[in-house]
Amino acid sequence: MALIGKIRKNSWLLIVVIGLALAAFVIMDMTGQGGPGGQELTLVEVDGDKVGWNEFQQAERILYTGSEVDVFSRRNYLYNYFVDQAIVQDEAEANGLYVPKEELMDLQFGNNLSTLIQQRFSNPQTGQVDRTQLNNIRQSINQGDLSPQLRELWAYQEKEIITERLTDKLTNLVEQGLYTPTWMVESTNIDQTVRTDFLYVRVPYEEVPENDVTVTDADLRAYLKENSAEYEREAETRIVDYLVYNVEPTGADTAMHLANINNLIEEFKITENDTLFVETNLGSFDLAYAKKSEISTLIADSVFQVEEGSVIGPYIENGAYRAVKVLDRMVIPDSVHTRHILRRAQTLEQYQAAQKTADSLVQLIESGAFIFDSLAADFNQGSMSVTLNGGDLGNIARNGFVKPFNDLVFYNAEIGKVYTVVTEFGVHIVEVLDRTYETNEEGAQVAYIEVPIIPSDDTQSEIYDLVLDVVSKNRTLADLRSAIADDPSLRLQSSAPLEENDFTIGSLGAEQSSRDVVRWAFEPSVEAGDVSPEVYVYQEPTLYYNNKYVVAGINKIMDAGEADLEDVRATIEGLVKNQKKAALLKEELKDQNDLNRVAEIYSASIDTAKGVNFLTDFIANLGEEPNVAANAQKVPLNEASDPIEGVRGVYLIMPINRTEPNEPNIPSLRASYTNQIANQTKAGLIQSLRENADIEDSRYQYY
Repeated sequence: MALIGKIRKNSWLLIVVIGLALAAFVIMDMTGQGGPGGQELTLVEVDGDKVGWNEFQQAERILYTGSEVDVFSRRNYLYNYFVDQAIVQDEAEANGLYVPKEELMDLQFGNNLSTLIQQRFSNPQTGQVDRTQLNNIRQSINQGDLSPQLRELWAYQEKEIITERLTDKLTNLVEQGLYTPTWMVESTNIDQTVRTDFLYVRVPYEEVPENDVTVTDADLRAYLKENSAEYEREAETRIVDYLVYNVEPTGADTAMHLANINNLIEEFKITENDTLFVETNLGSFDLAYAKKSEISTLIADSVFQVEEGSVIGPYIENGAYRAVKVLDRMVIPDSVHTRHILRRAQTLEQYQAAQKTADSLVQLIESGAFIFDSLAADFNQGSMSVTLNGGDLGNIARNGFVKPFNDLVFYNAEIGKVYTVVTEFGVHIVEVLDRTYETNEEGAQVAYIEVPIIPSDDTQSEIYDLVLDVVSKNRTLADLRSAIADDPSLRLQSSAPLEENDFTIGSLGAEQSSRDVVRWAFEPSVEAGDVSPEVYVYQEPTLYYNNKYVVAGINKIMDAGEADLEDVRATIEGLVKNQKKAALLKEELKDQNDLNRVAEIYSASIDTAKGVNFLTDFIANLGEEPNVAANAQKVPLNEASDPIEGVRGVYLIMPINRTEPNEPNIPSLRASYTNQIANQTKAGLIQSLRENADIEDSRYQYY
């Protein structure tokens, strides 16, 4: 209501906005649906090959309709796929590579299945490809009766498989050109097999007083110039400062929710249909019986003391008022001896057929015409060992089955009576043969209702209006900082450097509102110090109320290319300071060749490192010290090294043992090293092609 009031006060603005919108609509209609000139809107262009926004959306619809994959992850996957597809197709064509029809069929249905097929058509229980499902699809394709949705998906999947296969062929083509010369085999063999044990003493950089070292801007610039490639930015980045207003329930909101739960409790006490009442009021009910240790400690004692049918509550748990009704109590078995006949199913049609078969088998057993184990031998589609044992599953402990099966055999089934139950595996015919009671522990069957303690709509609107007022009065970051300076509950947070297609911002996480902030931050008209005119709304992901409002501003804009000193000062200042400390320590230690004396002077200890070779990344108790590892191989045995500048300090080492290099088997090692390079090629080929391609990325304009 408050927002509507603001619109009424500024009705002239509303008229202008409507007018502009109508004008835009007319222009769009004149120029066609494809944008300017009726042309297709281009999402990305790769070496002249264009991928349209409509094509991208269609692919997203085909692959992800009904999927729970978050929108940002799937769009990243699709974008990378389209870019790689364009690159791979061009490279494959230039090298005469293609995927013939026979090979494509083998990749989809044969003995050389594509990894995409293996991932998408594997049985989640066995991890094996569901050949039955694949064969059914192939048969439907041949008969022309594949459903329209699956036909569309399969046609698109074929393109993915072709791209995947062409990528493999390009990689194999490059691998065939790899060769490791003999000198490299011999050198690598020495680097890998010569291992050194050495004594060492470390003088940490903290030994040098901070006042003894001065780092100037000239020092920092020199370091940055020397290491410019490490700090070069491939794309423009921007740092966003953001202010979060959390939306919390007020005292009035909490009192309202308490009144609501109390009203529900009165109805809960007298309802004759607990299941319906719980479902109607978004509560929860479990057929299983819970032990005392499995119930919240807030109510566990009461659940096993009150009379059955009693309601306990309200109490607060996990941000909600809750109440629990004790429906029943009984001593629960520790294990159950049962047998079953499983009719497997995955699709609706298969479940219907399995249920029909199961009902028929139950009738045969109950009529006495057939006995359970003989039918299990003929009809069970579960494991062979169970089938050969007449369907007998033996004694299974509580919760050893999938839940529907477990609930039936432990709590509801009568011994000797035959039932059917549906699970994720299919339809089971079940008979409980016996139950074992050892602990004789009581369990309770309970039902819950709850009322979340969340801010009301009025509270959400009031805070929104407050934040909107803050934004309208503070149009720069400097103004915003001044406005919140006296409020300790509010503070500006800074994002990491963001690129224009990022969708995650610090503590705000990855969601559409974060993406909206990034899109605003990269608008051409936005400058450093600006504050967005929009208040960004974040929702609680399960209860869907507004749980925070965010004000965003631009802290810094950093162009692509070499980094400015101020952008990396905080990162490199400590590194440069350590370099200067290292120079001082190396000067102090240059004439020292007695590790014991150095340890005594600096109150350090002498330790031993073992089995270090030239390629060692991590030395036990030292961490990553590549300079130390490299020097360990070349310092003579039983002699102290010159001071070595390391990551955590300056080291003196003394090798005490060194192995001789293995006698190299040149052909075998050449094959091994070449294979290692080949594996690196697989990971780096597409990335290398990407870096050399002309890619015009326009994602920012669309999402």
